[in-house]
Amino acid sequence: MRLYSTAYLAYGIQIPDTQPDHLEDTLQALDNGVGYLNAGRFGDERTYLTTECHSADAGEYLGLAPETLNDRRERATWDTALKTAAEALGHSDAPAPGWFLTADLDN
Repeated sequence: MRLYSTAYLAYGIQIPDTQPDHLEDTLQALDNGVGYLNAGRFGDERTYLTTECHSADAGEYLGLAPETLNDRRERATWDTALKTAAEALGHSDAPAPGWFLTADLDN
């Protein structure tokens, strides 16, 4: 068996699992720059709403300048867009957005 591993650094929020079709249709209708990511181990994937997302495969180097993460002028806009998307998906109690690092393991 072959395993593939990718790490993601993204700005967003984790939401409860949502049907992919409903998720895609809702985000497409909103058209506010919010995307989504499913990542985790087999059978333990989590769903995230994201605005900015960087990825690196196993063995790949990803350099990010600190200003990529801190003091982004877009954060207020991102926060509003993420809250709007979460509410449109029925998750009015979503946590506050922030940067997260997660790994995805697939075969």
